[in-house]
Amino acid sequence: IGEKKTIAKIMAEYNQYFAVKKAVEHTKTATSENGDRKIGVIWHTQGSGKSFSMVFYTGQLINQLNNPTIVVITDRNDLDDQLFNTFSKSQDILRQAPKQADVRKLSEEQKKQQANENSKEVNGLYDLLNERQSGGIIFTTIQKFKPEEEGEMPVLTDRRNVIIIADEAHRSQYGFSAKTNTKTGDVKYGYAKYLRDALPNASFIGFTGTPIELEDKSTPAVFGNYIDIYDMTRAVEDEATVKIYYENRIIRLEANEEELARIDEEFEEITEDQEESTREKYKSKWSRLEAIVGSPNRMKQLAKDIVHHYEEKAKTIDGKAMVVCMSRRICVALYNEI
Repeated sequence: IGEKKTIAKIMAEYNQYFAVKKAVEHTKTATSENGDRKIGVIWHTQGSGKSFSMVFYTGQLINQLNNPTIVVITDRNDLDDQLFNTFSKSQDILRQAPKQADVRKLSEEQKKQQANENSKEVNGLYDLLNERQSGGIIFTTIQKFKPEEEGEMPVLTDRRNVIIIADEAHRSQYGFSAKTNTKTGDVKYGYAKYLRDALPNASFIGFTGTPIELEDKSTPAVFGNYIDIYDMTRAVEDEATVKIYYENRIIRLEANEEELARIDEEFEEITEDQEESTREKYKSKWSRLEAIVGSPNRMKQLAKDIVHHYEEKAKTIDGKAMVVCMSRRICVALYNEI
């Protein structure tokens, strides 16, 4: 129709093929009448094609499980967009167009606006789940499962034929136990509980390159046992990725222990499970932390360490260096010091 289009044929690598085959069987078991709804965890290292593995898995579910509703959950808007675009380009095997949920539930005003042909399409998660009894591929961020102040998370659908695919499943997917704020007395849970309150009969599968198994945060405890493991060692053996070497280099923060303990707590609060739009209210806390991390004396030490380290490495190997900083201000300060 006048537009240049390219058709690409994507074939599964062996790790994707076997992982998806096993995942489908695990799904059949987990979604059965006596299943525990924990499908399991696919642990595939970075760069091993998890996005396409999700597409292949979804395509197989549609064929073999009587077209269930698939909800793909991420914890960042940019990841949501990336995955959505990958799925959108794969509609031939998915047999349907995926949808992105913009809000949890459309208001009456938004519903009226939707009736207008010229209005921008706005999708509600609740509405997308309840306008069908099966089918549908829905993308949403986990932040939409946070309840209103001091309220409970409402049930969005109690259908059993809903399968949740959690991307980066090692993040933002914990918190079945209550945490009490000692200052305010408020009790809150994590997204894992709120997600299951909203979708009480759904089944869950997690995709991650870096699962964690801690006492209070365990990826397999939340999603079920490992379905398939393709770790960095195997990826290096396959020459799918190059070796990674890690060297710990520390330049201490200039603050007393009491201040550092408070900063740690605030940093957790600022960064855990927050979309960009909600970070505004944490600006003052973020600014205080950023000032300590990017202090002039620390920038001097850091620049000296980077230059010395790079020049020594350059004597034996060719290559580039990339520096990642906490803020643009720190980037500029460090650049000037270097």
